[in-house]
Parts: sequence; C-alpha cells; structure tokens
Amino acid sequence: SKSIMYSFRRYYLDKLLDEHSDLISGKVLDIGGKKKGKRGAFDINSLNVDVIYLNSDQDTNPDLLASAENIPSGDKEFDTVIMTELLEYVTNFEQVMKEVHRVTKNKTNIIISIPFLHPIHGDYWLDRIRLTEQGIKDLSLKSGFNIKIIEPMGSVGAVIYDILRICFGYAGKSKFKSLFLFILYLSRVLFKFLDKVSKDQKSFINTGYFVVLSK
Repeated sequence: SKSIMYSFRRYYLDKLLDEHSDLISGKVLDIGGKKKGKRGAFDINSLNVDVIYLNSDQDTNPDLLASAENIPSGDKEFDTVIMTELLEYVTNFEQVMKEVHRVTKNKTNIIISIPFLHPIHGDYWLDRIRLTEQGIKDLSLKSGFNIKIIEPMGSVGAVIYDILRICFGYAGKSKFKSLFLFILYLSRVLFKFLDKVSKDQKSFINTGYFVVLSK
C-alpha cells in the first residue's frame, strides 16, 4: 500500500507542515509542488489560501510551467513561498533564492525542506546535492533572508529506516521486495522509538531539514 512506501522523512515533513500551517497565508507560490500527483498527507487546500503551482514538469498540471531559476511573476507578488524537496534538484541555488526574494513581499514566510542523510532519489539523473545546517544558513543569509526555523527531520532511527526502505524499494522484481517492505513497515514503531532515544543526536544525524525563512 501507499502507506508502506511512505518514508519517515515524508512523515516528519507532513507533521512539520501541519504544525506550522499558520505561517502559510495569502497568495502562495508552491515551487516544485504538484497540483496533480501530490505526495504526502499534508493538504494545503484545507487552508484558506490561493495557491499557485510552479513546476517544470507539465504532467503535474502546474499553473506556471517554468524553472525555479526564472519565475514568470512580477516583483513582490506572493505572501508565502513553499519549496519542499526542491533545492536538491536545482543547478543554481543562488539564482533560485534571488528569484524567490524578488517575487515575495516583505515579511513573507519561505518554507523549505531539503534532504541531508538520505538516499539518492529515484530520479537520480536530476538529484544533485545535499546541504548541512551551516550550508543552509550560508545560502539563506547570502540571499538576504532571515532564518526563523531550522529543524532537523528525524534522527538515527529515521535515517536507518529510510535507507532500508530505499534498499528494498529499489530491489526491482525481487520476489522478496514486498515481504521486506511489509516487515519493515511493521517495524516502524521500533525505528520511531530509536528516533526518540537518539533525539539528542539529530543535529548530526538526520534525514534533512525543515526551514522557515523570512524576508
């Protein structure tokens, strides 16, 4: 089932988006978001916001078919920007952040997630980079943003679980693939417990970061 395939990373991302949904308001630009074929359980449509989807993949049915490095929008147009699971794909970080700065109003919230200790994505030909917390800080401050939140997503348990999930998930036509994934799913409570007892280590060992910036 779809739930068996969910990573701990996606679980934490949905949880953090729910916890900070009050930061999403007004006219929202979802860069890299999918109007069609959404992932995760967080439903932005449950909020009283106007969402504009920007994606370079026309199969996702975007409102703006474009690259994040060249946003077809006027200056200071958006109240909130969401860039979840996007920055690992871009070729020019600084240009993307420059464009985000240009199209956002003052006091805008920019909500970002980016992986760290996480396997290469299935679309490996597009997956380019990982950032540490310091790397995120450097990029954000250099681009003229203030840092409100940098939250590590998961710890040791989440990292190990997601590595095993990808390992079995990429097993091709192996007859044991479904069995491995099912056993792993049944073991989630153990990995969640490991995450809890290793929470003091998440500054060094985590699946990635949930970030909120402001202009």
